[in-house]
Amino acid sequence: MTELFLGVDLGATFVKLGVCDGRGAVTGTVSIPTRPDLGPENTVQRIGEAADTLQKKTGRVKACCAGVPGPLELERRVLLNAANMPGWVNVRFPQMLGNRLGMPTYMENDANCAAWGEYVCGAGRGLRSLVLYTLGTGVGGGIIVNGEMWVGATGAAGALGHMSIDPNGPRCGCGSIGCVEQYASATAVARRYGKGSAKDCFDAARKGDATAMAIVDWSVEGLAAGVANTIQVLYPDLVVLAGGMAQAGDLLLDKVRARVQTKVFGVFKDKIRIEGSQVPGDDAGWLGAALWGARKFETREIREPTVARS
Repeated sequence: MTELFLGVDLGATFVKLGVCDGRGAVTGTVSIPTRPDLGPENTVQRIGEAADTLQKKTGRVKACCAGVPGPLELERRVLLNAANMPGWVNVRFPQMLGNRLGMPTYMENDANCAAWGEYVCGAGRGLRSLVLYTLGTGVGGGIIVNGEMWVGATGAAGALGHMSIDPNGPRCGCGSIGCVEQYASATAVARRYGKGSAKDCFDAARKGDATAMAIVDWSVEGLAAGVANTIQVLYPDLVVLAGGMAQAGDLLLDKVRARVQTKVFGVFKDKIRIEGSQVPGDDAGWLGAALWGARKFETREIREPTVARS
């Protein structure tokens, strides 16, 4: 019988759950509102209820992995302070969720999970290296090098949304100034637009609205600066733009590609590839989490003590 695994992508707005086998074949998905203001216990209970309903359709799963916004302390399996989720401090999330689900439950940074899902089942298949930017409520990042998550000496590598690109820019929730997240997140675009969501802004730009077009260009400039810096350091095979704001498609991608070309030094500009996610339905997060959980379950790998990034 095929073993199935549950992936959970915990975001500040929605939680996405899905079930797949060890190769990434999807058997079912569901999405529920997060409601972080109600606290971790309420969220765990509602994730458990959604998982119970999902497994009635897919069959029982062997293990679960949750992709969560950090920073994380993986040794103690503690979510230290969930980004964009006030009050979620020192939460023993995998223990709580595992107790509710009644199965082995692991935890990893959400952007790492999205990068892993893209590497195994999406645009990164067959490549050696990949960098993924998740553009949603915030901006996250995941790095894959030679088939492994690249987390650095402390486990904090890949905090691409908190790369400071403007010393005179707005203050970020992380405490720094001019972070990529303050330009390239859906929150930043909606705040600057002032007439609706980031999607509303991109829709208006596509129709020729001058104000919306200027805001899109402003956002792209910040994102392109971060992507260019990442390329200069790593020169990966591929940069993937994923997450809700990346659903803007070519309106975002074409502009980012063009701006990155003006910011990258070197004779290998023709080697730069920037693409959107190829995992259908913005599912790379939960799918990568499920596949990482499958790997942890099957190999019983234990990471060295580390504090992972936000």
